[in-house]
Amino acid sequence: MTTVLDSLARMRLFEGLNEDELILLETLVFVNRVSAGETLCQEGDKSDFVCFVVRGSLDIVKNNVEGGEVVIAQLQAGDSMGEMALVDNAPRSATVRVAEDATLIVLTHKGLDQLRKRSPQAATQVMENIARLLCAHLRRTSSQLAQFKLAAG
Repeated sequence: MTTVLDSLARMRLFEGLNEDELILLETLVFVNRVSAGETLCQEGDKSDFVCFVVRGSLDIVKNNVEGGEVVIAQLQAGDSMGEMALVDNAPRSATVRVAEDATLIVLTHKGLDQLRKRSPQAATQVMENIARLLCAHLRRTSSQLAQFKLAAG
């Protein structure tokens, strides 16, 4: 297996795909190297891609009510960002900045459409994995919100 293929095989969003499906997927993604300090996307941007961190780290940043910024998450190797963009085509919900030089694997909406045409079963598996990941994020966020509300009284 190649390095990109090995990376895809380790990503949670591609769990359940067989080797042939991963080989197909490898032809539909591209590798992007980005430097610390770069902004991948801004909150509110129209966007249609998901990124998988192979190395380095990314900060997920939201604007707060005072006009400042808050880092709400930091992504490391094995993490992904932008899953919602593949599902709802809505604007980005946060800004993403490169905290440490990073290598990313990028899957665009167009790439996912090609996967859907060539291997509907693989595309269905990817969408199920996205749904599971988004559910996990929602559960974690709702727990954090509950703790915040309890602390705030």
